[in-house]
Formats: sequence, structure tokens, C-alpha cells
Amino acid sequence: MLTGNSLTLTQLLGALPSMLLGRRRHRAALRLALASLFGVAVERIRLFDSGRAAFAALLKLHDVQAGDEVLIPAFTCVVVPNQVPPSGARVRFIDIAAGGLNLDWLALDAAIRPATRVVVVPHNFGVACEVPTWLREKHRQVRFVDDAAHGFASQLDGQWLGSYHDGAFFSFEYSKNLSGGIGGLAILPAGASLPDADLPELRCADEWRLLATLLSHLLAARWPLAGRISMALARRVGLVYRSGDDEVLFGEPHPARAMPLLASVLVRRQLASLPAVLAYKQALVSRYRSALAALPALRQWPADAATHWVRYPFALPRPVADKAALARRLSAASGLNIGVWFDDVIHPSGSFRHGYRAGQAPHGEALAATVLNLPVNIAIGVDAALERKLARLLAALQVELDA
Repeated sequence: MLTGNSLTLTQLLGALPSMLLGRRRHRAALRLALASLFGVAVERIRLFDSGRAAFAALLKLHDVQAGDEVLIPAFTCVVVPNQVPPSGARVRFIDIAAGGLNLDWLALDAAIRPATRVVVVPHNFGVACEVPTWLREKHRQVRFVDDAAHGFASQLDGQWLGSYHDGAFFSFEYSKNLSGGIGGLAILPAGASLPDADLPELRCADEWRLLATLLSHLLAARWPLAGRISMALARRVGLVYRSGDDEVLFGEPHPARAMPLLASVLVRRQLASLPAVLAYKQALVSRYRSALAALPALRQWPADAATHWVRYPFALPRPVADKAALARRLSAASGLNIGVWFDDVIHPSGSFRHGYRAGQAPHGEALAATVLNLPVNIAIGVDAALERKLARLLAALQVELDA
């Protein structure tokens, strides 16, 4: 998958000298920059090594404990439900809206029970939404926490995603809107506070792995062959940074750590160019939307003009037996990197299920079986080359639709 959506090779290499200023200084400066962007007090900004660690902190903030339940949409990544069992609470999955990307508020209303303590509100692909006032007032015991991992800097009616509801968590992982390789952000609800935690630091060797992995991703965005060679070499010498398999296979929770020094520098550098990046990505998405409209059988979703898409989704009219194989065929035919997010209601396919049973969430399952996506990456030119790639993509999609 094409990653490093808003990060440039120049930003990565230019970050190295400034890292000499040290972790504390860079993290403090990043917190101030984020607080300024979102228009919140700096005390509400907390940094972690991952979005899932930020989510775990919000569960602790809301005093989630044994006997409680946490509702999570059945169209999510496995690392989200992984954070709930250590609290003693129970995960319960709820379906998304029919034909939609996020929640159906009436269905959510019906799903909330007296034991429900937290509802995770998705903003899949960056499409921001807001819990209706009537629903929040009806269920005053419930805390609505935004899973904003896909939606850094998305807005809805002039509000920044994450600045409302009862807290939000964001991810700065390789594939997200802004990339630090890893990294996470929690925005606490207004008036809330968390005690300062002396989180473990990333080891120096892992900082180097993070740098090497990011370099490979960025090379792949511009020069695919060079990226593949770089990643192969990094794997050979043990310089690839990745999450442990236990999180996917066995549902192990992620141990929280401090945001890495490299990630802190990189995210702050991307913030400085954010307005121009957002404008560029919106132009790219506009071109995608216009091109895909030539095939009315494909589903696209409306969104606020200020949506910061992490990738641009579209759905086929019917499920395919092997969506990953289809994505590879479309990628080869078009020259565009076609993604499969999410390939299951608990992504990736084969993950620990946390009690989910097939058929519990038919709308989520239908979306997972049909949705594909296009990269929203500043390395992609909105130019004649893109037009040719989109024409090839449409031709390949038409073949699939006619089959």
C-alpha cells in the first residue's frame, strides 16, 4: 500500500539534524502546534507512540472497568478492540449503516444498554460525523470517543474532527494522513486531565528501523522499484519497524510508549505545510470522484468539502471472491496503487475476533466485501499521467463489472 501520504523525502532527511534538540523539546513544541491547530488548551493534547495507546488512555480517563461494555463498529482495525479487555470491560460490535461508512444513529440508539460506558465513533476514510444532540442527551451515561485514526484535519461544519465529543484518538502510522512512521495523539475532552505518565521511550535501534522503513515507503511513492529494493535490503538486515504479530493473531493490547523523537519532528514539519497539502489532496480526490462517476454502478460517498481523506474509497456493486487479487489486477492494469481497506469487519482478515460471529454485522460485512480505495498521496501528480492511469483503471473496472 502506498503510504507516507503527506510526507516528503526532503522533510524526512531534513528532520535528522533537528533531532539533536532532543525529545522533550520537540514533543513540547508539537503539543503547542497541535493545540493551536485544533483551538484547544495544550493540556488536552497528549502524545503517544500509537493511536491505539491514545485510545487506551481515553478508556482509562473515562474509568472503563469490569462490568462495563464498549461498543465498537464492526468495520474497524483489530488494534482498536485489543485495548478494551485489559480494563475488564466487554467489547460488543455494532453494525455500520446500510450503504454507509459510519454509524446509523437510530441503530446505535437501539444498541446502547445500561452497561454501555463508551461508544467508539468511526470516521472511516476521513469522513467526519457528529453524534446527534438527541442521542447524547438520551444516553448521558455514555461517553462518545472518536476513532479519528483516518481523519486528521478533517472538518465538519467548521469544527475540527476530534475537538468535540468526549475525546478522540489519532494515528500517525505509515499509512495515515500525516505520517511519523508511528505515533499517536489523544485529544482529551474539555475540562479533563490525565496524570503525567513516564512512558517508556523507543529504543535508539528502533528509531533507526523507523527511519529506514519510512525511507523505503517514500522511495516507493516516487520510484516503486527503488522502494522495493530499499525495503528488501531493510528486511535483510533487520531494519524494518512493524507491530508485533501477537496484536493481530491473539488480540494482545499494545503497551503504551512515548512518541518517538523522529515521529515528533516529522509530524510537526507536516503541520507547517498542512494547508497546501489539504488543497492538493482535495484536487486529487475531486479528479478521482469525477473519473469514477463514469461508471454509475460504483458506489461513492458524499462528504464535507473539508474532508481530509486518508484514501479515497469506492465500492463495487457486488462482492468478489478474492478482493485482494482484484486489487492487484487493477493496480497492474492502471499503475495506481489500489488498496483493500478494510478487507474484513475486523481488519486485517484473519485477525483475532474478540467474540465476533459471522452474520452479526451484515452491513459491515457487505462493505468489507466490496470496498476498494485509491491513494491520496502528495506524490501523485494531478496531471496527464494521472488521466491515463484513471482511463486504464476505468477500463479494467468495466471488464470486472461485465464479468
